[in-house]
Amino acid sequence: MFFKEVATICLLMLLSACSNTQQTAEAPKSREDKVKLGFGSIAGPEGITLGSDKVSGRTNDSAGQVVNSYLWKASLDTLKFAPLVSSDGPGGILVTDWYQPAGAKDRLKIQVRIKDRQLRSDALEVSVYKQERQNTGWHDVGIDNKASRELENIILLKARDIRVNTQ
Repeated sequence: MFFKEVATICLLMLLSACSNTQQTAEAPKSREDKVKLGFGSIAGPEGITLGSDKVSGRTNDSAGQVVNSYLWKASLDTLKFAPLVSSDGPGGILVTDWYQPAGAKDRLKIQVRIKDRQLRSDALEVSVYKQERQNTGWHDVGIDNKASRELENIILLKARDIRVNTQ
């Protein structure tokens, strides 16, 4: 008798689990509906980006940072005489190691920062740090503004040439 009661209760539970007493909701159709209902994306709001946008001359990373690829390529080409310490393509930053030209009494360290996706002069910032050799070692002189401007101009001209030659 006990077995029949347990079997009946299990059968009733099984049948009640199969019943559809809940309302079925439709899937959200718009992005606003998804945001209201708390839907998300593993890839984030920008989705997954593979490669780069060759038409506009921009380089994208997975976090959505954008730098101008013409300025990036021109900066790499211009700084190939000095060893790179740091290269952050998505962030648009290049930093060289200390470079001492042959026969010079000073050495230079260059930092290039690309700040925008557009090919403009204000999208580029170059800082040339200078040190002089003294008896006790290297002494910081500061930023060489003239050399910084000259390098900016060289990079901008190369970037323009790269853009013209790729179109």
